[in-house]
Amino acid sequence: MVTLVGPDDPGYPVGLGDLEDPPPIWVAGELRPEPGVAVVGTRRCTRYGMGLSDSFGRAISDAGWTVVSGLARGIDTAAHRGCLEARGHAVAVLGSGVDVCYPAENRPIHERILATGGAIVSEYPPGTPPDRWRFPARNRIIAAMSAAVVVVEANETGGALITARLGAEIGRPVFVVPGDVDRPASAGCNRLIKDGAHPVLGPHDLIAELELILGPAPVASTVEPVDVPEGGVELDDLAELWGVSPAEAMARLGRLELAGEVRRDGHTVYPGGPR
Repeated sequence: MVTLVGPDDPGYPVGLGDLEDPPPIWVAGELRPEPGVAVVGTRRCTRYGMGLSDSFGRAISDAGWTVVSGLARGIDTAAHRGCLEARGHAVAVLGSGVDVCYPAENRPIHERILATGGAIVSEYPPGTPPDRWRFPARNRIIAAMSAAVVVVEANETGGALITARLGAEIGRPVFVVPGDVDRPASAGCNRLIKDGAHPVLGPHDLIAELELILGPAPVASTVEPVDVPEGGVELDDLAELWGVSPAEAMARLGRLELAGEVRRDGHTVYPGGPR
């Protein structure tokens, strides 16, 4: 069922009231009152960025908060996927009608969000096509529906930077993953940090920062038994060590970091929590 919710209606997201002109929104699925955390980034992301976004989505869900993103290719897709794999609550804000999935290959994620109690949101009526000009406008809704904005990878221009800027303008803390200075997918992130955004160095670090804003995480994480040699293991070797895909290895690492079971020193992972 799709419903239209306005600023004066019960169930209207409180955060949208921080916008200068809060729009009525179309909602498919279920919105919940717990805080949301936006995870956004470029469509042209790296494999590393995809894995990290997935692990952020899982960590935020494991902590008991909602993952908000835009269902776009790349970082958005990975964040939603990680959230769903952790059985969390996902909200996708579209630049089209809630019944129009764009890109089309994300239809399974779109359907799974609804099937697992999440929500698809848009300010545009059902049937509205995904015209390019609609996407920058929808980014203000992503930012406003979230208590914080996390940028994983971003070019020097693009929607993720718009979301970060709009979030900062309405008082949302912006957390950014730093990257190589010569990597295009990190150019926007490094610029945001230079301009005052908070660098975040992994899922454990992110959750610790979010707890300072949102209070203690409402749900304790469930993690797998630790299998990391005392002498440490390189990040690139984790997937082989655990017998999983690189994306799943990053997600598992995020859960272990969140629980304080492992610590990361550069590109090496050691058993035990942060020193």
